[in-house]
Amino acid sequence: MRFVDEAVITARSGKGGAGCVSFRREKFIPKGGPDGGDGGKGGDVVFQASDNLLTLYDLRLKRVYEAKNGKGGMGRQRFGPAAPDLVVHVPTGTQIFEIAEDETQTLVADLIRDGQSFVACKGGRGGKGNMHFASATMRAPRFAQPGEPGEEKRLRLELKVLADVGIIGLPNAGKSTFIAAVSHAKPKIAPYPFTTLAPNLGVIEDDQGRRIVLADIPGLIEGAHQGQGLGHRFLKHVERTRVLVHLMSVEDLNLDDPMAGFAVVDEELALFDPELAARPQIRVLNKIDLLAPEQRARLASAAPDAFLISALDHTGLDALMAAVSRLVHPDSE
Repeated sequence: MRFVDEAVITARSGKGGAGCVSFRREKFIPKGGPDGGDGGKGGDVVFQASDNLLTLYDLRLKRVYEAKNGKGGMGRQRFGPAAPDLVVHVPTGTQIFEIAEDETQTLVADLIRDGQSFVACKGGRGGKGNMHFASATMRAPRFAQPGEPGEEKRLRLELKVLADVGIIGLPNAGKSTFIAAVSHAKPKIAPYPFTTLAPNLGVIEDDQGRRIVLADIPGLIEGAHQGQGLGHRFLKHVERTRVLVHLMSVEDLNLDDPMAGFAVVDEELALFDPELAARPQIRVLNKIDLLAPEQRARLASAAPDAFLISALDHTGLDALMAAVSRLVHPDSE
């Protein structure tokens, strides 16, 4: 399925049913009073988060979401049934923005937990039947309330991936190979830049059975904070991660100063959001299978704080994932 992380839709709640004008008619009661019942409430439009969804693709296909109207009241004091709510399921991590007439947008909901819901448009209240308006001076009211109209809103939905760990790095750093090696994710993998055009999610369990969600964030380039390359579209998915795993390929570094190569992506993170630059980060040098033994030794000496791995042949992954688990679950130390 195609990954879609934004959608603009129209939501309409249902109109309330009208109250009924009716009078009691029975054989031996010639002057029965008013007995018109109330109309039913219109349906709400409700958004509910679900861990089973990963994309807003369905909302791109259907642009209008409209709840049903409440039914009108009936005689003999019978109320019209309320309309069911229209529940729209969205991925966990979806933000909902209301778009005003002047095109300004206001964040109205942030659905970050499975099952969390938000009523975007409230259904109209049903009108009262004429039985409510009888009095000593008005014994036969021949009017009732109409149902209240529903609401209509333009909404923009934006998905920000929820993950414990964000895997970042330059294009072709081996992020997709890494997430495939440590989880059951099956991303597209090829030896050229920008293979990944959407975040891939992988789920692993550490040695204590605790779940850790990984997000493979598409390759960032210099100028990404200004929208260059894949830019803001994917930087936003890093915002909610707790730990960053920063991968760099040994193909792209100077063996004499290997840590300097991490600066490009670090700078883009800081320019996009300074808090991202301060987030716990594990630096990883990938594809060491391309190096001769003496080059590996030289690299290990020059980068003692980095993990040296080969995602392709699974070298060094156990030690790296143990470090990831310690950062994600610090309270279990």
